[in-house]
Amino acid sequence: MKFFTNMKSFLLALALAAGFPACAGDTTNSIEPVTARDFYNAGAKLLTNRKFDDAEKMFQSALTTQDESVQSKALYNLGHARFAQGMEFLKKGPDMQNVAAQGNRALADGERALASGESALAEKELSKMIGAYLDGRGARHELRAAEKAVRAAMGVYGKTLTKWQRAADDFKGAAELNPADTNATRNAEITQQYIAKLVDSLRQMQQMAGKIGSQKDQLGKMLSKLKGQIPGLNAPPGAAGDDEDDEDGVQPDSLAGQKEGAGREGDQMQIPLSPDQAGQILDGMSLDGGRRLPMSDKAGAKPKDKTGRNW
Repeated sequence: MKFFTNMKSFLLALALAAGFPACAGDTTNSIEPVTARDFYNAGAKLLTNRKFDDAEKMFQSALTTQDESVQSKALYNLGHARFAQGMEFLKKGPDMQNVAAQGNRALADGERALASGESALAEKELSKMIGAYLDGRGARHELRAAEKAVRAAMGVYGKTLTKWQRAADDFKGAAELNPADTNATRNAEITQQYIAKLVDSLRQMQQMAGKIGSQKDQLGKMLSKLKGQIPGLNAPPGAAGDDEDDEDGVQPDSLAGQKEGAGREGDQMQIPLSPDQAGQILDGMSLDGGRRLPMSDKAGAKPKDKTGRNW
């Protein structure tokens, strides 16, 4: 089964949006901000200079003053800053197409190793069992590497999703405060479309992680059977002290009659989200009043920019 089937179009959409222009700000004012307008103008300047983290703080400070004259503008630009932060996470993160390809290769190799191992066990031919054992260890090593890559990708997606959810709320808030601001409404819709695509990708990675974990368990059981069938004198060579490939730490010269211990807890897939968080994101996330946002033909559009005004 292939995963990430829409990844190419997804990344293309991200690339199109990554260069959206920031709001214009005062590039000469270096006075320490005090008022809501000061914080807003400082944030607009930082946004222009692509200092998104600092811009976020300034717009938040402008909002805490509860100055109604700048609230809608600050929320609008805060949405831009947070959307851009999510883009930066993705740009600096792992290549998602490579992650998908690595996972699919590891799963395919694991399937072949399992078939080879079961065949060798059925025939009880020593040379085949030794070869199947070595293949199984190699396949399990590949699965661990793929699992690590998927975990890293999910971490990036999780951070991006959090920023984009907040950005959507910012744009919605700006539209509520200023119903005439159609750009804010449109930006909220576009951001929700990106969120929907990101959630789809998270689902695909979760499925891949589940398949990897299941196949690792199957390989572990098969390797345990092979260990029990290979006499100690004929045990295949292995890297001395390589406990990572054999969870129980049993070395090749002591394989006779041994059975592989249960996998350590640390070998299970540890995604950077708690079960409750993952459930909320993947199964309970509400888009636009609880209904899933349909993908429009403008899904690749970038949030519209509106030049901020300085006072």
